[in-house]
Amino acid sequence: MRFVGGIFAVACLLTCVTACSGGSTTAAPATTSAPPSSTSVSKPTPTPTTPKFAAVVSPEKVTAACPFLGGSEVRELTGRPGEKGEGTEGKSEDVNPGTAYHCGYGLNGELVVVALPGAQSPSATIGRLNKECKEPAKPIPGAGEYASHCKFPDGEEMVAIGKRGHGQSRFAQFYTPTNREDVYVSVAKLLGDRL
Repeated sequence: MRFVGGIFAVACLLTCVTACSGGSTTAAPATTSAPPSSTSVSKPTPTPTTPKFAAVVSPEKVTAACPFLGGSEVRELTGRPGEKGEGTEGKSEDVNPGTAYHCGYGLNGELVVVALPGAQSPSATIGRLNKECKEPAKPIPGAGEYASHCKFPDGEEMVAIGKRGHGQSRFAQFYTPTNREDVYVSVAKLLGDRL
């Protein structure tokens, strides 16, 4: 349709130019050229785009772990290539009285998100988790209501964040190979904002 309109505009322009130049007022009939006989028209191929991770932010109901932290974020924060994609949601499990959701990031770690009904104290709950640590846990201020990180006996680091909201106590634990202190702080702040 756009091609036909272009020819019509050129024909009108030629008629006007001829009439204004004092020449004949009759315009020569517009000629159209036939389209090429080739049936293969080269169209630009769209470049595939990878959808960007869009994190959930304090959803009304927790139904999975992967929406809280994307694999692309984990790779960027840890500086390790790791598994492609945004994480693999594992099987959820009942933890009386709530549910624990798991998201795996290959060699970069695993995220566990737990939503418990009621208003349990984040510092007390994470304090119980910290008893499993090989060394004393280090608090991370400014992430959720309470956050800390520590080294586990198996050598992995655990970043734990707790926050109350939507009538629940929500906890996130990110287990990852040893990395820099700023990585633990960044992960804790992201998860603290999103729980």
